[in-house]
This record gives sequence, C-alpha cells and structure tokens, in this order.
Amino acid sequence: MTDQQTSLKPLHPTLYQLAQDGTSLDFFFAQCPACGAVNFPANAPGCSHCGDPLTEAPRLTRPGQGELLEFVTIHVPLLPGMKAPAIAGDIRIAEGIVEEGVIAVPDESGLRTGMTLKAVADVREALGVYACVFVPMEEGAAA
Repeated sequence: MTDQQTSLKPLHPTLYQLAQDGTSLDFFFAQCPACGAVNFPANAPGCSHCGDPLTEAPRLTRPGQGELLEFVTIHVPLLPGMKAPAIAGDIRIAEGIVEEGVIAVPDESGLRTGMTLKAVADVREALGVYACVFVPMEEGAAA
C-alpha cells in the first residue's frame, strides 16, 4: 500500500475499507445474533431477515465481491458527479443481499450474468477519497 493510498479516506466509511492489497475493498457486514443471517450494511438498524435489532451484532469484514445478476448502460448521470455513460449492475454480495454498483468497464461486451465481480477503489485524489466500483474478477483468481 502506498502512502498516497493510506492517506485517502473511503467515500462511504460505514460500507467498506481498502483491503490489504491496496486496491480491492473489504465490505462491512453485521451478523444477526438472533437468526445468524448476514446483513449489509453493518450499521443497519435491524436484521433484514428476522427484524431483530442489530445494536449488539458482531461486525464482519469480508472481501468485496459478488455475482453479477443484471446490468445496463446508463446514459444520464443519476447522481451529482457521476460520469455518463456508465454501466450499473445488480450484484449479489452475500446470500440474500443484492446491491447496485457501478461496473468500471469500457462497455458491456465483456460482461455476462453470473460472472464474479470484485470491488476496487476508484481513487478521487482531488477529494482525498476513494469510492467503490466493481470490475470483473479474472478467471481462476482466488475468490
């Protein structure tokens, strides 16, 4: 990890942190003490499976990755500062947890449903932060 990377802060510190490799991201989950289900984000007020409060739930840190369920090219920015066109997708990051994410590829041609994506840092030096984007995980890479 370079000094420049360690001086950057996560854009959403309750959701992720820079992983040991200095490029990929780890996600924060909470494990429900009542039913054992994993929840995202870790600071959710209650379990999305059983509704139990998560105030005492242990926080889990797991590699940010998931299965691509569907994707689309967006031609109009949905958020301030978002570049268009951009590719967004629904990504299953854990059992029962699907999140929307930006996929950092030039076009849809290399994407297919069912492929594994990993979360990586999108460095925004001018702001001193890194955001989360997804990229295809290389075939044969460790999950």
